[in-house]
Amino acid sequence: MKVNLTTIARGDDSGYRKADRMVIASKEKWNRLWREHTSDLLPPPPVPEIDFSKNSVIAVFAGEKPSSGFSIQVASAETTDDSETLVVKIKQGQPGKIAEDVITRPYHLVRIPRMEVTSVIFEEI
Repeated sequence: MKVNLTTIARGDDSGYRKADRMVIASKEKWNRLWREHTSDLLPPPPVPEIDFSKNSVIAVFAGEKPSSGFSIQVASAETTDDSETLVVKIKQGQPGKIAEDVITRPYHLVRIPRMEVTSVIFEEI
């Protein structure tokens, strides 16, 4: 079954420096991640409110890239027929012929309805 995705933030300037994929289901973990994600911004923006009794957050980070033009996106999410597994499909973009010589850290943060699953699979498409 398809899962509704709502983008919280997306871009190429995260303070989170490593490539990573995660599902966040608590306010404490969300606050910690947001602080690290926005650590390069002064003043840092406020933490977006998420009702973790009803929602979770999928966070994907591409890690540090050597130029502009890289991107990452949570393209879709769905549960398996037995509803025990959440499958998250991720697209990564590469720079075209013209790219700026600047370090970037692409990311995408999305809100999804909270669900009880026993495993999460992240697939590159």
